[in-house]
Amino acid sequence: MFGYRSFAFGSLVAFIYGIALFGSTYLLPVYMQLGLSLPASHVGTILLPSGIVLAITIGIAGRLTDRLPTYVMVCTGLALITASFAFVPVIKLQTGIWVLMVLAIIGRIGLGFILPSLNLGAMRPLDKALIPQGASVINFVRMLGGAAGVSLCAIVLEWRVAAHGDVLTRGPSSVARLAAFNESFLMLAAICGLAIVAAWQLRASPRKAAAAE
Repeated sequence: MFGYRSFAFGSLVAFIYGIALFGSTYLLPVYMQLGLSLPASHVGTILLPSGIVLAITIGIAGRLTDRLPTYVMVCTGLALITASFAFVPVIKLQTGIWVLMVLAIIGRIGLGFILPSLNLGAMRPLDKALIPQGASVINFVRMLGGAAGVSLCAIVLEWRVAAHGDVLTRGPSSVARLAAFNESFLMLAAICGLAIVAAWQLRASPRKAAAAE
């Protein structure tokens, strides 16, 4: 199956999708509670709208997959995710909750754009006999990326907190602790930015596009 170029690059994007989805799902609540010193009730209030938006976006993106090329949908989604992570460093302890909510929603819109179009674009070139295996591989790779994403975010966060001379369990938040969180989010942004290069490879070649027409 990995001999099909679109499927190979689609699997790579699915892996990074898992890193972004599960890594941010782990990192965002920890950031809000230990970095911004927000109570758990506020964290739930901030993240709830983004979850609802994600569900709605997946439905809309499913309809758009027949109208827009796969690489456009996936690259747009990755760009939104990258932006949501890259703008986290502008948040300070005095920043309003609505800014956090907007960034979370932008990231979830990006995730919603990717999922339906990625599965379709990655498996489109496969022979019919390989489609069931292809669907299983895509799901497995995405979940594998999720496990790697949580572990990666936890390890990088602990490393950067220690490098800045702080401890997550030590009293209120500090500038050093926020810097460690910012660097962790920038790491996720860099990974998602690199995934755009892989997603660009999901474009159909001129020969295949002509055959499809």
